[in-house]
Amino acid sequence: MDKILSKHHIYHFGCVSFQHLNILNVRSKARIPQNCTVAIAMIFPYFNKSAFSGNISAYCAVADYHTVVGMKLKSICQDLVEKYPGYSFVPFVDASPVDEVDMCVKAGLGVKGKNSLLITPQFGSWVFIGEILTDMPLDTVCYEDKGCLDCGLCAKACPGGAIGCGVITEKCASHISQKKGELTLEETDILARAHTVFGCDICQTVCPMNKKVEEAPNLFSDDIFSTVTAENVENIYKSRPFGWRGLKVLQRNIDIYNK
Repeated sequence: MDKILSKHHIYHFGCVSFQHLNILNVRSKARIPQNCTVAIAMIFPYFNKSAFSGNISAYCAVADYHTVVGMKLKSICQDLVEKYPGYSFVPFVDASPVDEVDMCVKAGLGVKGKNSLLITPQFGSWVFIGEILTDMPLDTVCYEDKGCLDCGLCAKACPGGAIGCGVITEKCASHISQKKGELTLEETDILARAHTVFGCDICQTVCPMNKKVEEAPNLFSDDIFSTVTAENVENIYKSRPFGWRGLKVLQRNIDIYNK
């Protein structure tokens, strides 16, 4: 299996027993292989300095990870099925039936920050997560979460005061930027303080564990587009990770950003 993952330039992965995972009650749960035994957890770094020069979260400045990671995982699964016939290999990215951060922590890929994000040793929290669930027996590990530095900088910097004992989703600027419809005055104020059109990186940029992280491989870095305006949004939004949310939400957020 290691050779197949290396062939696809996957070098940061771990295998964790399915029985140790937190299963979510979501629609994708139906895709879990029968008699699933293992999750092959993988990270896909995307850190690129050019992604931080605009008004959207860095993860939105690169090509849509749902597509890029999804295609790569699908290709890996095809090779695995060919190499190990008789076993099932089902890929997931984002819309996953398991708690992906918890999975990666248990697979030994990093720790969970106070902002609920995975923080990895080499790439900090600037990573996407993908996994393959399989009924193939593999050697597994199960690491305990050692936690972040607990410095409190992310909580102090959060424009909505969303970080404490966990994350208060309703006060998170990133969550608010994704909401449909009209925002409340409080939500509008939080989004304005975050000074973003979509997403929010404030808790990540102040994190000491994100200092001196490695530049990401070119899986995502060839197509950087970090600034969204009223003039260009219609032309670019469908090719970005925020395309699923629709044009009206982005136009609303641009208006708030420009006030």
